[in-house]
Amino acid sequence: MNNLRISVFLALFVAAVLCGSSAFGQGWADTAEETKEQAGTDLNPRLNLPRLEKVIDPDEYILGPYDQILVNLVGPESRSFPLIVLPEGYVFVPGVGAIHADGLTLTRFREELEKEMGRFFRNIRVYCYLQQPRVFRVFVTGEVEKPGAVQVSSVQRISDAIELAGSIKSKGSNRRVILYRGGKDIEVDILKFVLEGDFSSNPFLSNGDRIHVPIAQKHAVIRGSVHRPAAFEVLPEETVQDLLALAGGFTGEAVSDTILLSRVEDDGSVSTTQLNRSVLGEVPLKDRDEINVMDCMTRTSRVYVFGATVNTGHYFITEGEGLTELLARIGSFKPDVDFSGASIERKSGEVIRLDLKDYLPPSPIRQMELRNGDMLHIPEISRMIAVGGEVQLPGKFPYEGDWTVAQYIGLAGGPTNEGSMDRVVIYSPDGFFRKADGQIRPNRGDVIIVKKSKSTLFGNFFSNLVTMGTVVISILVLTE
Repeated sequence: MNNLRISVFLALFVAAVLCGSSAFGQGWADTAEETKEQAGTDLNPRLNLPRLEKVIDPDEYILGPYDQILVNLVGPESRSFPLIVLPEGYVFVPGVGAIHADGLTLTRFREELEKEMGRFFRNIRVYCYLQQPRVFRVFVTGEVEKPGAVQVSSVQRISDAIELAGSIKSKGSNRRVILYRGGKDIEVDILKFVLEGDFSSNPFLSNGDRIHVPIAQKHAVIRGSVHRPAAFEVLPEETVQDLLALAGGFTGEAVSDTILLSRVEDDGSVSTTQLNRSVLGEVPLKDRDEINVMDCMTRTSRVYVFGATVNTGHYFITEGEGLTELLARIGSFKPDVDFSGASIERKSGEVIRLDLKDYLPPSPIRQMELRNGDMLHIPEISRMIAVGGEVQLPGKFPYEGDWTVAQYIGLAGGPTNEGSMDRVVIYSPDGFFRKADGQIRPNRGDVIIVKKSKSTLFGNFFSNLVTMGTVVISILVLTE
């Protein structure tokens, strides 16, 4: 009796598929045509098959609408026939009914299929295989070249959908890609997949997925003796050690015991810190951080920096490194720095005068390549005001920002009897001078000179003239 039921079931199924006359047969034909339209590809297993990266794992593959399944019944009369997951997520088996498939792994569906078939038939074994993966659409939004819907298959991954959308723009994030699936937001690190081959960071796609590429929030640069020197997007909790891992770690010639961290502070200044290898995992990264890893071959090339900087001393330089890169590494400058009075003294004795404002990052006007042994002097603007000339107590006095020339001259005891407040000259540190009156406010480092009054100069001139006349008369008398 059981064999008869199997024969009847198979006869009905085959007749339905071949003739398309039964309700199921018509439904199968309609479903197949609809699948072609939705997928945009031929369902013939021999044509337009999606490219697989490896054999499908039935424990991982999730079924969805339009997946094609091949069922094989082994018993008194063995048969094989195709089934399809319908749009509502069910597989309809003639003589058995609808079996839910959407969201189940292939392994789980096999169990359900065998259980349902076992309710109606005896002495048979049921085998089920994925014949052809489904094709569907997902939406990719955000910082991609061509946002919108893309056609994918269930054996493709998030990175494939992004590539179909034109790839990520320069300001987009490749480490915080958001996958919207089943009401959950899943953060995906595509860069980790690219660098490490971690498939958990690049999951397979499924029906209903949406992918959003946000703007990258934070970047850091790593240079020098690492395997992948570059600018990387970094995540909020990542450390210097994490950035080093992204860069592939130290090369064989790297000086790995100490690295340099250059950081843009909140006030816009740049500070440089030497980090010991033991603390790299404890230093969180900030946006625009720069890591420099030196190597043994270039360690002997260095310059000496002194003057109005927070971090003075020797700096190791790489081949071709310029003044702009060095200034970024030097970092913070003292408040009284005099950029315009800087100079570089070379081992040959040559002294190069320069204005460091022309070389400051991020947009330098000029470039200068450094040489081993260069000494960079960055002077400070004096905090004092010097007062001299015709004053009672010439000397240097603390600079007071809102004080006038008259007040500084007052600190020097005022003009002498021969000095005049109308004849004051101010000399600046760069050597220029200007005339001034008592209400002018000098700058730090200026020198105030009080000159003699014009009446004093005239009196001295007349006195000298009289004296000279007396001497001439005396000479004439004596020579007569």
